[in-house]
Amino acid sequence: MLKKIKEEQPQILTGEIGALLHDIGKCHPDFIWKNSREGGKDFQHGKIDKFLKFELVDLLRHRKFSFGSKEKLSDIYSVITEHHNDSYSNDLINLVRNCDQLDSADDKGVVRKEQSINSIIISTPFGYPKEIVDLNGLKSRLSELEERLIGILKDYIASRISLREFRKLIMDNLKVTFSHALGETRIPANDVTLWDHSYSTASLFKSVLCYIVLSEDSDLKGLKWRIFGVCWDGLGFIEKGRKIADILTRRQIIKDIKEKLKEMFEVEYPVGNAVYEDINGIYFTFPALEESKAVRLARECASVGLKEIFQISDQEIWPFFTLSRASRSLTILGRELKFASEKRNIPKMSPTLFVKGEESRESKQELIDYSLEILLKQEEICKENENCKKYCDICPICKIRSKDHKKEMCIKCNERRKGRLNSWLENRIDRTIWTDEVADINNRVALLTLSFNLDKWLDGKLVETIYSQTFEDWRNGKKYQKKKIINILNSYNIEQPGDSYINALKIAEWISKNPFRTEVKPLLECFLEDGSLNNIHTIDVIHNPQTILTYFFTQNPSPARLSRIWQETGEFWAEVLKRLTSGTRWKRLRFEIDFSQLKLKKDIEKNTPYILKFNDLEPDTLLVLHTEKGKFFTIESLEKFSTGEVKGLAAVQKMLKEEGFCWLAREDNPAENLLVENKASKQSVEENNFVAEDYYPFIEIVRTPLLFQIIVPALDAVKILEMITTMFNERFGKVIGKLPLNAGLLVANRKFPLYLLLEAGKRVLRSKEFQEPVLLDPWWDISNVKKDKFYSFYPLKKLNGDEHYTLDDIVPLSKGKAYALYPGYFDFELLGGNEDRYKLAYKDKRRVQEDYKLFSRRPYYLYQFKQMVDLWEILRNNLSTTQINFIERAITEKIKEWKGVEDFCKKDVFRGYVTATLQDAFGDRWFKLREETRCFILNSAMNNLLLDTIMLFRHVIKDREVDV
Repeated sequence: MLKKIKEEQPQILTGEIGALLHDIGKCHPDFIWKNSREGGKDFQHGKIDKFLKFELVDLLRHRKFSFGSKEKLSDIYSVITEHHNDSYSNDLINLVRNCDQLDSADDKGVVRKEQSINSIIISTPFGYPKEIVDLNGLKSRLSELEERLIGILKDYIASRISLREFRKLIMDNLKVTFSHALGETRIPANDVTLWDHSYSTASLFKSVLCYIVLSEDSDLKGLKWRIFGVCWDGLGFIEKGRKIADILTRRQIIKDIKEKLKEMFEVEYPVGNAVYEDINGIYFTFPALEESKAVRLARECASVGLKEIFQISDQEIWPFFTLSRASRSLTILGRELKFASEKRNIPKMSPTLFVKGEESRESKQELIDYSLEILLKQEEICKENENCKKYCDICPICKIRSKDHKKEMCIKCNERRKGRLNSWLENRIDRTIWTDEVADINNRVALLTLSFNLDKWLDGKLVETIYSQTFEDWRNGKKYQKKKIINILNSYNIEQPGDSYINALKIAEWISKNPFRTEVKPLLECFLEDGSLNNIHTIDVIHNPQTILTYFFTQNPSPARLSRIWQETGEFWAEVLKRLTSGTRWKRLRFEIDFSQLKLKKDIEKNTPYILKFNDLEPDTLLVLHTEKGKFFTIESLEKFSTGEVKGLAAVQKMLKEEGFCWLAREDNPAENLLVENKASKQSVEENNFVAEDYYPFIEIVRTPLLFQIIVPALDAVKILEMITTMFNERFGKVIGKLPLNAGLLVANRKFPLYLLLEAGKRVLRSKEFQEPVLLDPWWDISNVKKDKFYSFYPLKKLNGDEHYTLDDIVPLSKGKAYALYPGYFDFELLGGNEDRYKLAYKDKRRVQEDYKLFSRRPYYLYQFKQMVDLWEILRNNLSTTQINFIERAITEKIKEWKGVEDFCKKDVFRGYVTATLQDAFGDRWFKLREETRCFILNSAMNNLLLDTIMLFRHVIKDREVDV
């Protein structure tokens, strides 16, 4: 079947390109004018002859852009100009039209609120206004796109580029321009860009063309699609890395796998397009062949995909594959993601194809043919090595391949680590790969681990809590006010005076009880603003009144929207990095020395760290990297160094100039001086051999939309986390409480083994309990969201299993009411030794060790992190370090002393003791504080927030000493 598809590749890809271009007219400013609140002159975006450059239009008519067969033949020009012309009789154009309408229906649902021409916004799926559409800028972008397309079309017509290159150039250029335009300008469907819509429509049409190639059935009136998923445990694979180089290489492997799979299933065997991807897999549109044929094709795709994944990952990634049921809507993607997330937790699963049939029965077919072949090859290799069992053990990195028992890792894992140093040497400006260069003046680094929980967004449950139209706007709409609808409502006594929601519910209840009555169609259509039921999918919803209302009044989890959700969280981390790189840069020193003037006991090696020692420098040792021929770089932070009154980089320069080289030792053997110990071996560095270089003091470890890990100076960690939470509240302000962010802060000495630090990072807030909703009163300022017609609705209950929210489950946000919210969590720890990582164990959302139960409340809700920052500001502005230590010691000792005391007055007596302790420490300042501040400090002392705050700032990050 793949061979047959490959033979028809030119026809399928040409048709796909036509579908990508079908709405190019929506880039014209007149389209925005026409669809704005103010309205404008009549504009038909398909009539490209009237507004696109003549040369471009003429090129699009070229015979090389025809596609299809003799029975079904069309061309790109006709796709663009006739896809809205219902009277145009052409099977392929009709299919493009249907794909366009169905995708548009999935993306926008039912929307009514128009935007003003003065503020046309492209928003995120979370309601954040991301970009204002500038009409002049849009016009310029369209003009530039036209020029680029003219050149690309000419090159393809003249055979200067291949069809594969032609497709890539078209997609790359359209994405740049279409991402700044909208296919639907009304709110809240303005979160899906023109590129999102065009790409989704082309993906649907592409799979239809593949269906035509493979099927003898010519009846395509009931268009349906399947989704083919290639899934794996990407996060687990990335986190097997023990060093930064391992992690970065593993990230690249996943990227390479996805690019290869796209190349295979989008171009070489064009079954469809990737409509969703993340670090755990990639999902393609797939032709809705009858089940036996669909399974055969999916097995072929799985087999070729499996070979590539094994080859690229060296058999470390063992994927499984999913094939969805046939559906008229791609909103089934949410179910596929949920199914994959459940299967992903099965350890060491054999490569398997999971199939969902029309009756939702699940079947699975293990792909043992190729995977067994791989295992047999591995066994043969193992047998060939006679000394394997005697002299080899399992590599601790990949945990798959064997390694020499004297080596740290297997050959393949060792190869993956190579090249990072060379890459840094070639492109080191503003970058560092050395944790020593990130350490603060206390020689401490911090690992920040931040993770989004997108599960309930990607399976559509929280997307469906966002309204697409209001009940009031529906009841005032033109279709509802039609006499025909009013007569039907009156004849069946459906409508009753009062609440619009009650009226809608009564209509939905009547429809669900009478699904086959002729009145059902006009009643369903009354929920629409425009269009007809032909553009939407009601077969699965009309038997349940709440499902009807959810379908017509809330957002749809369309593939374009789910992809945007994934993209936006990824772009959030990119913006965090951008903010970090706009901050202060630190300095490193590059210098050279003439080795001929030194007397060495042995030659020093290239690209190797060494230690220099000085008599008058504090601290007295300096870590440097020798690259070649006497060229050195400092590879630890320099701010902590001093000599007399001179500090930082200047102090290091002074010592190199005055004392020079008098002690040179390998980092892994600091006690052995490689210099012959006499005066002749000393050599100072000439001033003209000093070069200062800038770098940003952080190292990015992992960056995916789900997980972000970065190493930063410990003293800056709280400030950076504060910046991130502020950005989070701004970007995701309309979905706070629905979109959880967990944050972990681990601090260690700069020489603490990095792999242990990263391993501890995997333990922070990872258990399932930190991903579940909690019944809470809103903790944030809801004033802005409360006025929003679409984003102000929050769920009252927790969901069970595969349940989805109904409109009865979500109500407008207000204070004093408990909602099922996702607060996000915050935890921190100081790692002094290997065993400290085991402190990061949880039960019932609390640390399990006895000391934490006694003196700490960790972990906290993330919003309480700001309370800790505020509390520390109060303490450091009013108390000296000695007074803060006094409070900590007094409260800690009393808690320990009263640990076993059982007395009903204990809490009141302890409160009195804490009050007296605070008054003693604050002295006269206590009663100068506002009453709210005193209550805040006292309550924090009673619930251990005060002790945890002191622990975080005084002991973990070692904030500067205060002396009031």
